[in-house]
Amino acid sequence: MTKKPKTVRVGDIEVTPVTAAEHRSIARKIRKRYARLRKRYKEIRGKKVDWIEHTYEEGSLYVGVRFMDGTYFSLDFSPQIVTDGIEFSDMSTGDEEILKTYYRRRD
Repeated sequence: MTKKPKTVRVGDIEVTPVTAAEHRSIARKIRKRYARLRKRYKEIRGKKVDWIEHTYEEGSLYVGVRFMDGTYFSLDFSPQIVTDGIEFSDMSTGDEEILKTYYRRRD
């Protein structure tokens, strides 16, 4: 006979504790993800950081990491144009009357 896990109420939700098998599965997924991330930027793994700097110029964000051995790792970020909505409207009366909405971004 297996022991039924105790449930705990969090607000209106009943939560059951994580079983040992679920815990092993989660730990395995985390190890796999970390192994994949370690391979992403192999050149900087294990280096000692001297300093980190960031600047914002001409609409772009720059992040730089300087290492003790004199090497430098930089990340450049630029803003994106994101479509919030596409609409077809009638403006002949002076008021905007939306005839058709083709796209509306969900947030």
